[in-house]
Amino acid sequence: MLSNLDTLKPSTQASRPRKGRIYKDTSMTPSTGFTATVTRTVFDLTAFDDVKLTKTISLPSQPSTLEEALAACGNDTSKLLQVIHEGLQAEAKSAAYDDIGGFQVVSEDGEATMPYTGNYAQGDKGKLINNAILALAKINGWDKSLPPEQKTALKAKATSFLRDNPAMLASLQG
Repeated sequence: MLSNLDTLKPSTQASRPRKGRIYKDTSMTPSTGFTATVTRTVFDLTAFDDVKLTKTISLPSQPSTLEEALAACGNDTSKLLQVIHEGLQAEAKSAAYDDIGGFQVVSEDGEATMPYTGNYAQGDKGKLINNAILALAKINGWDKSLPPEQKTALKAKATSFLRDNPAMLASLQG
């Protein structure tokens, strides 16, 4: 039952934001419509260090007709079709992400090896389980100042404890 879970490894890059992306810090102000904050990290040659930059931009309003959409693209039909295609691709990726069927387990060497057949934590359940593991690891001596090997071992011990304790597992799954 847990055979696929034994091969899963947590990603070290999952929580880091990608450079040059628009983050979901969009808001609507009465006078300007929708705005978004664009964040970018550059290497500054004067300071000789990474500098995080941010700027607020005004987003175009949603067109109500194809003519308005074409005008927003500078009356360039190919640009409009490209924007539509990118939106369709994003929608297809979002739908695929939301449907667990068809996912493959990725091995340590980065290759998709077999279909995922396990039970996964939906929504906030994953955060709840991770918080429970961390709390149990802290009870057993986990601390930020410990070497990574010790932290990993303490978390593995806490994970085993949760897996082997039906009452704890049921409370997290229920």
